[in-house]
Amino acid sequence: MEDLLPILAPGALSLGALLLLRGSLVGGCLAVLLSVCCFGYELLHFDVGPLPLTIDRIALGLVIAMYVWQRSLRRTDPKPVTRADWLTIGFVGWLLVRMLTSDWQAYHYPKGFDGPLWRYIGGYFTPLVLYWVAKQATWTERTARLVQTGFVVFGGYLAFTAVCEIAQVWSLVWPKYIADPKIGLHFGRARGPMVHGVTFGHYMSVCLLAGYVWACASGKWGRTAIIVALPAFALGVYLSYTRSAWIGAALGICTVLVCTLQGRTRNMVLGGMAMVGLLVGLTQMDKIVGFQREQSAADTAESASMRVGFAYVSWLMFQDRPLEGFGFGRFPVDKLPYLDDRSTDINLECLRAYVHHNTFLSILVDTGLIGLALFVAMLAYWMIEAWRTVRSAATPRWAKLQCVLLLGAVPVYAAQLLFHELSYTPMDNSLVFFLAGCSSALAPLASAAGMRRQATPQTSPVTNGLTPAGAV
Repeated sequence: MEDLLPILAPGALSLGALLLLRGSLVGGCLAVLLSVCCFGYELLHFDVGPLPLTIDRIALGLVIAMYVWQRSLRRTDPKPVTRADWLTIGFVGWLLVRMLTSDWQAYHYPKGFDGPLWRYIGGYFTPLVLYWVAKQATWTERTARLVQTGFVVFGGYLAFTAVCEIAQVWSLVWPKYIADPKIGLHFGRARGPMVHGVTFGHYMSVCLLAGYVWACASGKWGRTAIIVALPAFALGVYLSYTRSAWIGAALGICTVLVCTLQGRTRNMVLGGMAMVGLLVGLTQMDKIVGFQREQSAADTAESASMRVGFAYVSWLMFQDRPLEGFGFGRFPVDKLPYLDDRSTDINLECLRAYVHHNTFLSILVDTGLIGLALFVAMLAYWMIEAWRTVRSAATPRWAKLQCVLLLGAVPVYAAQLLFHELSYTPMDNSLVFFLAGCSSALAPLASAAGMRRQATPQTSPVTNGLTPAGAV
């Protein structure tokens, strides 16, 4: 791959110079998300130093340069720093503090476990960059449409790839490394270019919600086309064979429906969904817990039971260091003495080869109550800020719909957090941090428009008869 560097470098530099001057910051963030998923290490990399150079890392560096350059030329739209911003920066900062104040360099991490530094950069610093750049970018209705269309197109690609994977039509699958069972995890499920069923299900669920939001903002023919396509998106979520993705998608769908429907229609739709969910839960729970995917049904059931072991070990570790935790990234090493506990019938030995399977508990163990409180408060204020924007009668409808996408994406994300540790790659956290930055960028529209409305009284904005003023 190093032989290609002299050939690609001149074109890359020319493109980079053009993007620095004219590139869209939000489009650049979308490009980073796309490249993180599809153009990572397995596709193309250059060994030019201690950290291999990949397309996604180049894209991230370019977005940072675009932001700095455009900010210097006053082409950005700086927003006031809100409580949600401070909590986001405070949480990511506290992780850094707990990493640097622990002996993170003095421990040998088992093979397959990323050390704290690279995990911090990929899992939290990169998402923070996307959050901040997306917030400080200039936003118009066209920008919001770009974000939603980007996710719809990406969702169509993921859904098509999922069907081809399950049908084993490998000639139609790209990138080709998806067909390699030695790369990534969960071969046998739909896992897409992420080569990970959980992350695939996470993205597929958000793309499903984006498709619905895109339909709400479209005309008759566009709305009809996307509604016809949405079942394929739902099929993609199902083919991930990931229970947390199913749960997250259901929660996200309910959330966006609450935000966009009203009256009897909302009650009928949500009531019907609740009845179907209850019926499936009562009649199919054993199959859901122990269904067969790339492993046997017994292995799938054991995977579910391991969560009890992780919760037990986390409780023991929390009791020893409740406030500040053991240090960011230390769980893979510091859990080991606790696995020798024989005062319980829980099988703790099976946890030895695994990372934590619950992000909330992982943050609690590594960074204590301080870290967990900051994390939960950050998610809560993202939702509160977006909800206030949606509820404001002065907020433009296109801005409300963009905030609705975050309101649906956070429950999807939270469902993954409860069953998986998502910080070992930049994919999952970058997705929700980016959407949070988009939503936070639109929050001032509500207050600024409200002040204008108070100065010049006028009638409620037209909403095409879909919802009353003040709702989506």
